[in-house]
Amino acid sequence: MKCVSDIFLVDAQGQSDEQITAILRQLHADQQLRPIALVFARDDHPMQHLVMFPFLRGMFFQDCGNEDFCRGMKALLAGEHWLPRRWLGAYLDTTRLNSAATLATEQESLIDLTPKERQVLLLLMEGLSNADIAERMFVSTHTIKTHLQNLFRKLGVSSRAKAIHWGVQHVRHQVRA
Repeated sequence: MKCVSDIFLVDAQGQSDEQITAILRQLHADQQLRPIALVFARDDHPMQHLVMFPFLRGMFFQDCGNEDFCRGMKALLAGEHWLPRRWLGAYLDTTRLNSAATLATEQESLIDLTPKERQVLLLLMEGLSNADIAERMFVSTHTIKTHLQNLFRKLGVSSRAKAIHWGVQHVRHQVRA
């Protein structure tokens, strides 16, 4: 990991998805508000990182040439995103399908969230683990697991990443109200 002109570059080469997630969580937890770019990422890098970590603004695959890397860095320094077309296209397709399929359920389900479930959703969006959420809320990890199960059921999602994605789309308008 290296910071270049207010951009964190995370070398993804040879690292597992779990290791990269841990690094991104650490940067997020340290409240580093700088853009993050992954370099030497695999073609099958999980798209959920883009949803989970809003400061992840750039992605450079292993086959990225020098010219594209330079253009991407210029874009990032100008405050833009730099994501490979094939990856961004797949992400947009997935997001659109998921959003269209669950829109009615999502809008209805927010009304049913308890204050604790809303708090869990917000902490989940911060990238916290179950143990960290439990510590912040002064409850057991078992209680957090129960809140997450209820939250997932009400939102019509099956994973943390999908709950975070849902929250990113709706939290500004409704959850904090």
